[in-house]
Amino acid sequence: MSSASTDGLYLPSRLSRLKSFLALPTQCRLCQSWQSELVCQPCLTRWRQPGMRCARCAILLPHHANDSVCQACQEAPPEFDRTIAALDYAAPWAGLLARLKFMDDTALAPMLARLLNDAVSKHPHPVDLIVPIPLSAKRLQERGYNQAWLIARHLARLQGTAAHPDVLRRTHETQRLMNLDAEARRQQIRGAFVMNPEALRQIQGRDIALVDDVLTTGATLSEAAAVLREAGARSITAWVVARTPAPEQLLQGATDSIWPETEPWARPSHRTGTHSRFE
Repeated sequence: MSSASTDGLYLPSRLSRLKSFLALPTQCRLCQSWQSELVCQPCLTRWRQPGMRCARCAILLPHHANDSVCQACQEAPPEFDRTIAALDYAAPWAGLLARLKFMDDTALAPMLARLLNDAVSKHPHPVDLIVPIPLSAKRLQERGYNQAWLIARHLARLQGTAAHPDVLRRTHETQRLMNLDAEARRQQIRGAFVMNPEALRQIQGRDIALVDDVLTTGATLSEAAAVLREAGARSITAWVVARTPAPEQLLQGATDSIWPETEPWARPSHRTGTHSRFE
């Protein structure tokens, strides 16, 4: 695979590069206290609450759960073997992820990668190659960068593991999935990924970490994992910064108290069928 193939996966304009430089951390992005990190330690302690997660899809499990795999994954396992998530896709993290994804705030990528790396380090497993979920050419041109690749390449440095942005290719543009229910997501994403033929040798018989920013229904990651599996991957682990909670978890309490100071379009939809089957 030529090194030139990586150039198109990170195309920020000079303006976005300048904005990232000017956004060097001087205040916590969550509480605005003056300090040296993007998110201060007190905020990390407050907002990164531990919990037991499903080994397959990383949904939070009830405290009294007897199994390590949720009922949905037992009934219809996803194409990937396991999932590791650093956070819940809830306030205040949803707002930060939206800034990275939609507002050119690429300075957040290293910090989010470190949070995910912390979660990965607590669940040791073999990984030979880190692969990001790709964007379509049109979406990449519009955004200027692939947020999954920004996170993946920082993870590769932290893990001391190889990463490549061009293993999977997105064959066509899909409509934005955030407001679709689970079945509509599956229909939209079906057939959206193909293998880069030049990457086959890097996949065959290898343990792959598949990286994305958010897992909601699992449709995107499952579709990509199926392509990697067909190409000969030995195992596939999904690494995601955030996992959207189940609808009943989101509905515990008033919406406004769950989502303080978060843009409405950054909030996960209750219609997405988070805990739905993965087929």
